[in-house]
Amino acid sequence: MNICFLLGGFTSNGGIGRVTSILANTLCNDDKYRVYSLSYFNNGRDNLYNLDKKVQQNFLFEDPLNMAKGILRGGILKLRKYFKKNNIDVVIACGALYFPIVVLSCKGLKTKCICWEHSNAQNSKDHSFQSFCRWVGAKNSDLVVTLTKHDKQNYIDKYHIKNVKQIYNPIDEEIFNYAHQYNINSKKLLSVGRLSYPKNFGMLIDIAKEVLVENPDWTWDIYGEGALKDELENKIKEYGLEKRITLKGQVNNLYSLYNEYSLLIMTSRYEGFPMTLLEGIAQGLPLISFDVLTGPNEIIEHCINGYLIKPFDTDQMISSTNYLINNSEKRREMSENSKVKCGDFKLSEIIVQWKQLIDAL
Repeated sequence: MNICFLLGGFTSNGGIGRVTSILANTLCNDDKYRVYSLSYFNNGRDNLYNLDKKVQQNFLFEDPLNMAKGILRGGILKLRKYFKKNNIDVVIACGALYFPIVVLSCKGLKTKCICWEHSNAQNSKDHSFQSFCRWVGAKNSDLVVTLTKHDKQNYIDKYHIKNVKQIYNPIDEEIFNYAHQYNINSKKLLSVGRLSYPKNFGMLIDIAKEVLVENPDWTWDIYGEGALKDELENKIKEYGLEKRITLKGQVNNLYSLYNEYSLLIMTSRYEGFPMTLLEGIAQGLPLISFDVLTGPNEIIEHCINGYLIKPFDTDQMISSTNYLINNSEKRREMSENSKVKCGDFKLSEIIVQWKQLIDAL
C-alpha cells in the first residue's frame, strides 16, 4: 500500500512536522506500506525532524509560494500526476490548509483522502479561509481524523458528517531515551512553542514577571523561534528581566534538556493537541496550562499531574505556579503521575489505530 503525507514540511519547529515524521518513520518499517512525504514547497533548509531513508521525500513546488498561487500555477494537476505516477493509495492532508488541494486532486482517482486536523474545528485564526478549507475537507474527503475527542464532536456537530475518527498524537519513542529521575532541586521553569500569536508568549512574560519577583532565585526559559521574537525580547527588556527570562531559540536536543527544569507551563490561546505537553509528561514534568480548546484537558488531569487554569486567568496561573514552586513534594507527586499518564499516548498503541484506519479505506 502506498501512503503519501502532504504537509508544509519538516524544517520548522512545530507539531505537524514532528508527529508526521514519527508516523511516517514507523509505518515505513512495516513491509506492507511504502511511505511518501510530499512537502508543499522547498524552502532550502534542512529537516529539523529526521525521516527514515525508506520514506521518499519530495516537494510539490521547488520555490516558496502561498496556497492560492500554488493552485493557480497548476498545483492540483501536479498533485494528480504525482498520485498517478506513484500509485498512491491513500493521501493524508496534514492540516486544514491542505484539505482543498488534496480532495480536489483526488477527484476521479482511486486515491483515498484523509484530512488530518491539527488544530480544532472552532479555530479560524491560523490562515485565511481556514473555516472554508475545513468545510471542503469535511464534505469531500473519505475520512477526517481529529486529535481529540472534543474536536471529533465539533466536526460532527458543525459539519453534520459521520466519517470522523479520533486518534491522539503519539509521544515520540526517542524522548523516553532521555527520561531521568525528576530533578526536585531545579529552579528553572520551561515553556516551548512557536513565537507566534497562538502561543500567547506576551501574556506568559507578564505572568513570569510576577512569578519571578516572588521567587528571585528562579529563572524561565522559552524554546522556539517565530515572528514575535523581537517584540518579546523588547518586553523582557522593558521589565528588566534579561537575566531571568531567556529566549533560547530553536534547538535540536530539547529532549535531553527537560531534566534541567522543574515545571512546564503553557499559555496558548488555542491548541490542536499540544505536543509540548505530551513531551512534558513523558519526561515526568508537572504541567500548568490554560484549559483552552482543545487538548490540554485530555493530557492534564487537574490536581493530579498538573493544573488546568481557566482561560485566561493570569492571577490563577501566577498563584498555581507559585504554589508548586514552593511545594516540592507536590511537584514530585505530580511528576510520578505524569509518567503514568504518558501510557495513554504510546506510539505502539497509536500506530495500531492508524494502520486499522488506513487498511479499512
